[in-house]
Amino acid sequence: MCDYLGSHFSEDMEINQKLKEEIIHYLHDRGADIVGVALPKTWWQEGVVPESYRPDSLWPPTRSVIVIGIQMPLPIVETTPSTQHMELYRTCNSMLDNMAFELTLWLNRRGHASIFLSRDGYANIEVLIKKPAAAFSHNFAAQYAGLGNVGVNHTILTRQFGPRVRFVSVFTEAELIPDQMLKKRLCIRCGACVDCCPVNAFNISKDELLTDREVVVADYDKLACAKRHKLLRDKGCYPCGICIKVCPVGEDRKLYGRENALRHYRDEVESIARGPDDPLYKSWIHIRSHGGWPIDQETTLEHISEDQSEKAKKEG
Repeated sequence: MCDYLGSHFSEDMEINQKLKEEIIHYLHDRGADIVGVALPKTWWQEGVVPESYRPDSLWPPTRSVIVIGIQMPLPIVETTPSTQHMELYRTCNSMLDNMAFELTLWLNRRGHASIFLSRDGYANIEVLIKKPAAAFSHNFAAQYAGLGNVGVNHTILTRQFGPRVRFVSVFTEAELIPDQMLKKRLCIRCGACVDCCPVNAFNISKDELLTDREVVVADYDKLACAKRHKLLRDKGCYPCGICIKVCPVGEDRKLYGRENALRHYRDEVESIARGPDDPLYKSWIHIRSHGGWPIDQETTLEHISEDQSEKAKKEG
């Protein structure tokens, strides 16, 4: 009897592994850079995500969570805030949602009931300011699927792209073999994300960065971050992404020859203030000056928005 059960279990494992390999191949063919699988029980074992935000609370039939990641090419991320960076962000989100939807249909047609939750999951930034949370966190899903782990700036860092990667998740009834969570933390705790944040949204001391490894992430002012996002949206160059840009983690830096760019980032504001012809920043300035409101017109834009609002009230 034991031999029969063991043989049956082995056959099931082989079938599950084959299906997982087919899924990964399917997604890579459609543009996915990284793919991982997590089991719903991991959310319960870790105990970090509130119960109502866990996969099998959102959709009880869930047996596996498939997480899909797409890279955001570093040189365009470096131009943030810019319209080019905004379009890259939108393109990645659109690709992810399309891939997740197509995979959901692919699985359903093979008898594996599946659903997906969209990449962002909020109507607009005003909603996010009032309630800074989505129905499901793809970041936790990515961590539990072994694709990366959280850094000081609350983003998921991956070996391949650091935090310059977007994620989406598919819930399925199919029982897939999970990937192991990364044991080694990828964040090197350099503090660049803390120092370069334009709204000082991260609060962590130098001592905590250097000596207290129990403090994994900085205290995070979500409201300040969301308000910055709103300002940049009104300028036509959201999201901010500075903390993603400056993070030194990621093999993509070697591809683009940007392994030692940290000082470049730290000196950016002062260098640009000295003159727009600085060769190190000239291309960024050029890109930022087209398609949206330039950085030096942030205050002007706020005034325009206020004037338009007052005008609308009077006309109404």
